Amino acid sequence: MAANSAVDAKKPATALPTTKQSEKSKSAKKINSLINCFPIAAIGVDPLAPPIAAPGQPLKVDVDLHVDQIPKIEPNENYFILDAFLDANWCDPRLAKELLPGEAERVYANDEAHDFLKTHWDPQITFINELGATEGDDFNLAIFSNGRAELTRRLQVKLASNFDLHRFPFDKQKLVAKISSFAWDSDILRFVDDGENLSVSKDFDITEWDITRFESRVFDYDDPDHGNDIFSMLRLEVDVSRKSDFYLYKIFIPLAVLSFTSIFFLAIPIDAIGDRIAFVSSLLFTTLAYQLIIATSIPRVPYFTIGDQYTLFLFFFMMAELFIGYFISLVNRFGGESKLLVNRVEMGFEIGLPLVFVLANVFFYVHAVG
Repeated sequence: MAANSAVDAKKPATALPTTKQSEKSKSAKKINSLINCFPIAAIGVDPLAPPIAAPGQPLKVDVDLHVDQIPKIEPNENYFILDAFLDANWCDPRLAKELLPGEAERVYANDEAHDFLKTHWDPQITFINELGATEGDDFNLAIFSNGRAELTRRLQVKLASNFDLHRFPFDKQKLVAKISSFAWDSDILRFVDDGENLSVSKDFDITEWDITRFESRVFDYDDPDHGNDIFSMLRLEVDVSRKSDFYLYKIFIPLAVLSFTSIFFLAIPIDAIGDRIAFVSSLLFTTLAYQLIIATSIPRVPYFTIGDQYTLFLFFFMMAELFIGYFISLVNRFGGESKLLVNRVEMGFEIGLPLVFVLANVFFYVHAVG
């Protein structure tokens, strides 16, 4: 079985287009230029049969997604929630017979639209990566005197998307919506890729995330669950990057300050080994307690993120200071009465510990944003 075949057309990534809600659909003039209706004599009279003029000439369906909001992104469970308007246009000249003489357009809403489509052909478009049922409170079907049909739906859908959190809290994610019709293969139905398949609301924003780019593509898609049939699929992608300020200022910088402060155990007299160990231990337990408090803000994944690696470094850095304090006390005890050796050892750690801490932080920062 063939894998996903070559892309019909691919548009370069660019900034997200912004539209008002009232402008979410393309103009009728532009849609009619994309979808040329053909004479009714070219197709059969069965209203449930696909309205294709001839074999090998699949019906063009123009599908557009207008994103209103993405109220939730859940990287822990690999899904996000999409609030959007889905708009589909196609040509079926048999529908024009439903209109009265002189009637240019008729609109069916909600239950009326569902009942009408039970007895007439429709593309049966769906999100193939949806989790659970798609919810919607507005479902309209408009038919026009030239044979064009337009289906619009306001919906909220939970979509599966694979998230990679290895670079948390500097991670970048790809939100993917896959739209297809598994009722009709590409011999019957093909999506139009005109570069305007995705638009967003003027007030569109995602909490905790910055939108960086978008992309829309039409594929010939080979689905293993449907044998050897090839389907037309519209894939919409929105790339986002996490706003890391919250995690830096509320979690990692406070932890780094606590860890760096522990270096000042060297300011306690060498003979007071108990005070030195108590000082470092108190900061170590404070750090552990703080991590327990903020644990719910950290992604729960079965691998180490950059954030996990950094907190582990801080933990082992402070643990090492306990052994360093004990080592200095041994040198002080057995190094002779001149104290020259212990003073050199002490001076070495006074220079080495801050240097190691700074270099490690530079490494983690370069690794995170690089």
